[in-house]
Amino acid sequence: MGAVLVGVGLVAAAGVAVLPGGTVDDPDVVDVSSGDQRLNLVAYAVPKPGFEAVIRGFRGTPDGRDTGFAESYGASGDQSRKVARHLPTDIVNFSVEPDVTRLVDSGQVAEDWRDDVPGDESGRSVPFGSVVSVVTREGNPHGVETWDDLLAPGIEVISPNPASSGSAKWNLLAPYASWFFQALDGGADRQTAHDEALGKLTRLVGEHFTVRPKSGREATSAFEGGQGDVLLSYENEAIELARNGAAVDYTVPDDTFRIENPVAVVDTTDDPDGDMAKATQFRDYLFTPAAEKLWAAEGFRPGPDLFTDSTDVIDTLPAEQREAFRSLDTVHTIDDLAEVFRDLDPDLDPDGNVADWDVVDAVLFTRAKPGSGDTDGAITTIYKAV
Repeated sequence: MGAVLVGVGLVAAAGVAVLPGGTVDDPDVVDVSSGDQRLNLVAYAVPKPGFEAVIRGFRGTPDGRDTGFAESYGASGDQSRKVARHLPTDIVNFSVEPDVTRLVDSGQVAEDWRDDVPGDESGRSVPFGSVVSVVTREGNPHGVETWDDLLAPGIEVISPNPASSGSAKWNLLAPYASWFFQALDGGADRQTAHDEALGKLTRLVGEHFTVRPKSGREATSAFEGGQGDVLLSYENEAIELARNGAAVDYTVPDDTFRIENPVAVVDTTDDPDGDMAKATQFRDYLFTPAAEKLWAAEGFRPGPDLFTDSTDVIDTLPAEQREAFRSLDTVHTIDDLAEVFRDLDPDLDPDGNVADWDVVDAVLFTRAKPGSGDTDGAITTIYKAV
């Protein structure tokens, strides 16, 4: 699959886990495990602060008053594989859509999980997200503002490993898309633009990605510990770092990438009656105006601001919280890349029914099973070669 595109690629501890009783192993977190019903939330590492706020909000509603939560956070791909192995789970929130698709393929998430979610601006069950940002040491001593600046000699960049981390995929999509569309704007055809972007990405990964932690949260911890000159991360991670007093600066390049973090109800529940109604109520709460403001207060971009040109929710925040968000110029998306890849290789989606993320994943991130005869994605090929 995708032979035209795919073959051009060569030019700390695990996340926070729950205790057996359902509480998070963190003395600063309010115990939310008590209740007549319990929901098991399995999520990628980064949104833990947001969920702490949103779970408290849900428990203050009539639907959530008697609901306790067990929470597990870790690298997105690893979390998805745990659920696929039947970790008791009621609702998932992953960094990238393919980690949900794995559970659709295993029969644990309904095929229509993205459809008809009340209040969903995305049409793909994404209550919040972010954009890719560049975090530097205080004062930005190396003057890093653009994706090309990351290629300067000696710059050490921290970004997770895409084999385990969804954050890593977003961090790679941002510079790839920037270089790809810049080449197009400069007159290159699409195949040449793809080759040029992969060539720069090979340099970035091979010469500058000196630390490759397992998850986005572990990457942040490594940077806090003094490793690297630059951290590639979600904007919300950069905001949290600054709020916690870290000596950092952060910026969003003039052309960045929209990060979409989907949620889905799962039927591998430990509820003996198999009742997914409470999980569905919680999922729906994530898209309410009350929850959207909670997401924004924690540094995430809620759906109405993520999928439109507005900042209507962010603008309701107090000045200190509002001003933490960086202004945006050009924001590339999964949809943009999928459209280009379909044109370059019609075999990727001959019937027009392959999801956009699946198209992008096939071209860039697929890891071929040994002996299958399939080809690794272009970025996976880069990582295996460097």
